[in-house]
Amino acid sequence: MRALGVLAVLALILWLLGQIRLGCRAEYGREGLRLWVRLGALRILVFPLKRRPKQRKRKEKKEKGAPGPEPPEEPPFLSQAGGALAYARGLLPVALEAAGQLGRRLRVDTLRLELTAGAPDPGDAALIYGQACAVLGTLWEPLTAAFDVKDGYAGVKIEFEAEGMTLRAAAALSIKMGQLVRLGVYFGIRGLKAVLAVRRERKLKRQHRKAA
Repeated sequence: MRALGVLAVLALILWLLGQIRLGCRAEYGREGLRLWVRLGALRILVFPLKRRPKQRKRKEKKEKGAPGPEPPEEPPFLSQAGGALAYARGLLPVALEAAGQLGRRLRVDTLRLELTAGAPDPGDAALIYGQACAVLGTLWEPLTAAFDVKDGYAGVKIEFEAEGMTLRAAAALSIKMGQLVRLGVYFGIRGLKAVLAVRRERKLKRQHRKAA
């Protein structure tokens, strides 16, 4: 009975861990692009990264023209690749199916698109506003059709002080840890099988060439 209780507690812990959502959030505006990764309620800024003082000094030295070691010459691409094309052909179907499965399980927690249209002349502003609405429609409809959007907003506003169109966008994607682990294990095994099959095929070809 005690063993069953321990197994039940472990199963509950694993289930709770599997419900934690992993994801990322991206925001784009006048300040540029910002990107965070998410683990549950924790968010970590990954772009832009803050430069350390040492990294800044190294960059300043490079900009001043300080001589540095020349990078080693890389061998031609074909000699590096070897049987890369064979592996690519074997792994491509697995990668495409994995991307499709991942896309169906991804949830768009937030999707916000805001276009600002403007021009000093009211007639030009109206024309740009119509263009902005058309652009927003072409962006919004495919995105909402392809993904499960939990919190979505799209809008166009006019600012007569602005010139042309500017975009502000924010998107947050997430997936449950359990779903990600299951997909990783399933497609990882399939990918490994594909790699081993290609290796066997290449080994047989080498043996035939030697025999000939």
